[in-house]
Amino acid sequence: MRQTTATPRLARALTCLLFCIAASMVGAAEGPDRFHRAQEREFIGLSQEKEGAWKERFFFVQMADTQFGFFNANKSFEQETALVERAIQICNRLKPRFVVVCGDLTNATPAAPQYEAQVTEFKRLFAKLDPAIPLVCVCGNHDLGNRPTPSSLATYRRNYGDDYFGFWVGGVRCLAINSSLFSKPEGAPDAQEAQEAWFRRELKSAREQKATHILVFQHHSWFLTQPDEPDQYFNIPLIRRQPALAAMRAAGVRAAFAGHYHRNAYGKDGELEMITTSAVGRPLGKDPSGFRIVKVYRDRLDQRYYGLDEVPERVDLAAK
Repeated sequence: MRQTTATPRLARALTCLLFCIAASMVGAAEGPDRFHRAQEREFIGLSQEKEGAWKERFFFVQMADTQFGFFNANKSFEQETALVERAIQICNRLKPRFVVVCGDLTNATPAAPQYEAQVTEFKRLFAKLDPAIPLVCVCGNHDLGNRPTPSSLATYRRNYGDDYFGFWVGGVRCLAINSSLFSKPEGAPDAQEAQEAWFRRELKSAREQKATHILVFQHHSWFLTQPDEPDQYFNIPLIRRQPALAAMRAAGVRAAFAGHYHRNAYGKDGELEMITTSAVGRPLGKDPSGFRIVKVYRDRLDQRYYGLDEVPERVDLAAK
């Protein structure tokens, strides 16, 4: 009997199917590997079929810049470990609908000798997150290098799954993008061209499907306070910022969430909120290490950043 070889796309599809079957067999939201659920530009377990309709108000936690190794110049990561462990314990108590980490999961880049140890520590700690809470990982510039390349993209995907993808939660369409490609696409121009085309399609589709809200998650902010502010290290260049903002405004995106700045910042472009969240690892401003709690109502979002010592015992979703 002659053997045949499946195409790479078919192989990936079969992998996704096996993940879903395994998740249903154990009766949990998680598949066998919570760090590789971003596959085929979607997120296993958070599909439109399962999560495409609004049911009730909910909340999620947005973290950014765990960045293991930043406190001590990659010599160790004990301080990041202590902070992230506390953050995970708090999330397990609060039970958010999902947790999203908006980039710079590690401080070392893929070419650095400390990279693998920091990835291992990130995964060791986030494996302690309640299996019922989906973990969404978004790539940052330290995860890919400041100028991503096909090699660094491949390393990220090997460790965490797709670098850009979409998912549904309670009727809300969420798009996680690779902002490092928007920031500096020169090392992987084909990858950025593909992402931009995908992003435009997904924004249009989310509007046509009448998503209750459309949210975007990324590492670099489009802007910190003003949509036309000058280019700088902490925002995305105007040449790619302006077309993306126009597409998001046309789609009715409610908010974009970012990190990278290691401080909190806020701005608006029409009705679009640009929300920049300080670090759960090492902060660089007056805000302490912490994370953001985002309450999602049918008609609005309510959000607030909390230092790890300030997080309430429970999240009150009563309508105001």
